[in-house]
Amino acid sequence: MTSAALAATFAARMGSASVERAIDEAKRLLLSVEAHAVVLSEVGAIELPPAIRAEPTQMRAVASLYLASTLEAAGLIEAADDLTRLVRTGALPGDLGAAARLVEAFWDGRNDRTSTEERSALFGRLFGAPTGPPDAAGVNDAFEERLLDLCEAVIDAAETGSHRRVRGAGERLAENVAGAANDMVLLMARDIMGSLSEAIAILNHPQVRAMLMARTLWDAVAAIDRRFHRPARPTLSYLRRGRAGMTVLAWLADMLDGADDAASVRADDSVIDAAVSWVDETLSIIRAEEAAGAPESSAGMPGATSGAPAWLDLART
Repeated sequence: MTSAALAATFAARMGSASVERAIDEAKRLLLSVEAHAVVLSEVGAIELPPAIRAEPTQMRAVASLYLASTLEAAGLIEAADDLTRLVRTGALPGDLGAAARLVEAFWDGRNDRTSTEERSALFGRLFGAPTGPPDAAGVNDAFEERLLDLCEAVIDAAETGSHRRVRGAGERLAENVAGAANDMVLLMARDIMGSLSEAIAILNHPQVRAMLMARTLWDAVAAIDRRFHRPARPTLSYLRRGRAGMTVLAWLADMLDGADDAASVRADDSVIDAAVSWVDETLSIIRAEEAAGAPESSAGMPGATSGAPAWLDLART
């Protein structure tokens, strides 16, 4: 095997492990949100004025959903749904072995989990990234530009030592999220994370991969996409983008908690690497879409419209 082939194999295997770690991180965020909600329920009802920015607990739930939105674009749940249908109709012959139980449970729960259309509408409302009906209302056109502003402010603070832009950019993003989120965010986040975990368990099962002649989770997704004549997706870029965005949003939640130095960016902060990675992977996805002939309305996620000209200009530099 050539060194290039070895590198590609290593990257694919790391992607399989990385998506499981990313899901675990998102679940930990949701657990912290739920623990906080239990504490508040014990305090009792408190009359509060309408929120003008997202609260830390809400932002953590949104952070986990941001990862989910990029894994949606990577096709994880869609691939598991398609595999289940292929198996049940006999279009994919072979012995599932121990994976049969997982596939059957996924099929049995199809009407209980959040649907593709519901996920698309949620991601469009939160992140301006609809993948469903083009007439979906309430798309958050400003989210990506707000997240870009925060990432640029974090990178600038790390380079110059000036943190003045960071809090302002964070507050604007928090206000944007507050206008898009509602009380259903946590409930849907929990459900979607559960569906993603089930999809990964199926697609990464050794016997499923053997049936699809796939070495990795992402090879399995690609094999199913080919059966349905879908174009290849930059799956690892979606994963890295989602994990980076989740890290930035979770860091913003900590900033909203009110620590005096929360808006300060230190040289060892993971948020710096996450901000750089989010920008780099977004540009990588845009360039891949351009190379594949995607329409210029794309801004790094299928169907996204927010800030397209600015992102496309950046991608060409």
